[in-house]
Formats: sequence, structure tokens, C-alpha cells
Amino acid sequence: MEVKQMLISVKAARVEAGLKQKDVASILGLSLTGYNRKENGHAKFYIDEIMILSELTKTPLENFFEVKCHKKTRNNSA
Repeated sequence: MEVKQMLISVKAARVEAGLKQKDVASILGLSLTGYNRKENGHAKFYIDEIMILSELTKTPLENFFEVKCHKKTRNNSA
């Protein structure tokens, strides 16, 4: 039986870790408004920010990404 790990949002990880937006924003070197926009999906996080968030929240880095791949992208018979 395959076990799938549940993806959680940055906000859920932050709240679960007991962190406030202003504290995380300060650690990341962002304004509160800038962090809020990223957390709510109106702007994108940089990978280094996600790495720090992963450490702060003790959440595996992979939880913040949803990777989708096609089983087959092209015909390899050439």
C-alpha cells in the first residue's frame, strides 16, 4: 500500500510551529506586508526562503512543493 505524504501550506506550518507572521517576516528579511503576500499566494517565495521556513517550522522541505510529472513526455523511438 502506497503512503502519500500530505502537503501543507506555509501558513499551516507556521501556525503549527507557533510562529507569528511578523516574526517570520523579520527572520526572512521581509516586511510584514511582503511576507503576508507570499504566504497568501499573491507572490512567490524564493527557494532560500522556503529552506529557512522548513527549518523554522521543522517541516520537510518537500511538503512545500507539489511535483507533477508526466509518465511519458514523448516517443523515444527515433
